[in-house]
Amino acid sequence: MSVTPLKILLVGNCILDQVYTLPRFPQEDDEIRALSETRALGGNACNSAQVLRQLGHEVYLMSSLAGDMTAEWIRQQLAGLKINTDLCQTFPDSATPVSSIWLNEQNGSRTIVHHRDLLELQLPQMQQLHPEDYDWIHFEGRNIQALTQFLPSLQHSGVSVSLEIEKRRTGIEQLIPFVDTVIISSHYLRQRKLSAIEAIEELKSLNSACQLVCTLGPSGVLAKNSSDEIIRLKAEPLAQQVDTLGAGDCFIAGLVSHLCQQQSFETALQFANTLAAQKIQHKGLKLEALPA
Repeated sequence: MSVTPLKILLVGNCILDQVYTLPRFPQEDDEIRALSETRALGGNACNSAQVLRQLGHEVYLMSSLAGDMTAEWIRQQLAGLKINTDLCQTFPDSATPVSSIWLNEQNGSRTIVHHRDLLELQLPQMQQLHPEDYDWIHFEGRNIQALTQFLPSLQHSGVSVSLEIEKRRTGIEQLIPFVDTVIISSHYLRQRKLSAIEAIEELKSLNSACQLVCTLGPSGVLAKNSSDEIIRLKAEPLAQQVDTLGAGDCFIAGLVSHLCQQQSFETALQFANTLAAQKIQHKGLKLEALPA
């Protein structure tokens, strides 16, 4: 697939994923042997960065990294993928966050146990970036205090900005006035006890021109464009469900890639939906045959 390479910056999490494939989901106090174990790059922003590189873009990652050997391995992996890490912030006395991920071979579900002892990106580090250097900047919705102070500075920079709302975090909704596109997870909707349409109706009052996208897993996608029109997409049919880990990050990468290239909002949604479905049907984030 041919794309126009664009400069995309992703701001968010970069961690170690320790992935165990299990024959079934274990019971409490169970003992079970894993079918396989792999070590992989993880974190929402890092996952999306890997997919955007495969889509042919010039990708930059801004994340906090520890000063341990695992962080050095992460840097080496990112360098091998040609993902620029010059804007990453190092905290020498911290440990790399680790997610222990259980993939159930029976249905492709993923269960995550996460441990973090690493500071989030600090505001001074964010203030070092030059927005005019990028065609698009995507923010993972975390470290809300710093983002609340930083995002307003991007409003007149001319760069397009997207935001992921994955979890309910205090004040995260107040970031919406400063971005162009928001991707809202089904996890956030469950935490808020909101339907997708209820969330869109509530959040559009904060920024009527913002494009809002609710990713709903097997229920598809519900979105609102900048003209306040509702778009509904069914979930793509799956031959098999192998690995759901990172599907949402693939969706974001596909959406950003197409919006960067000035594709219509609906076309970008359809591409992202197809890309995420393709990822679910095989393990890992290496995409074998990207949709056209």
